[in-house]
Amino acid sequence: MLSVLLQKREGYAFCYALQDGAAVFYGGMTPAGELVCDEACTQKELMLRTLVFKCMNDFVPRVTTRGVWGVPPERFGFRREGEAYAAELADLRLPHDCKE
Repeated sequence: MLSVLLQKREGYAFCYALQDGAAVFYGGMTPAGELVCDEACTQKELMLRTLVFKCMNDFVPRVTTRGVWGVPPERFGFRREGEAYAAELADLRLPHDCKE
């Protein structure tokens, strides 16, 4: 069973704990505005969706990330900026491209 819960964690502006069975993985936004997650996370797209949704709801003006999610960050409104990706609040989106 999966669960994703907001919690306080040092080194994050906000942080979520994703529990997948007995394993727990963390992801969040650093104080510098970068979205990150544990490398071993088994549900990276779910974590990215959670983080983008939080940024949209909290009106975070700009966020960055790296291509570590297993899905193209462009699907969520990010654009390439050198080695990273960035998105303004107005560009963030939650894709609805589920395949049957």
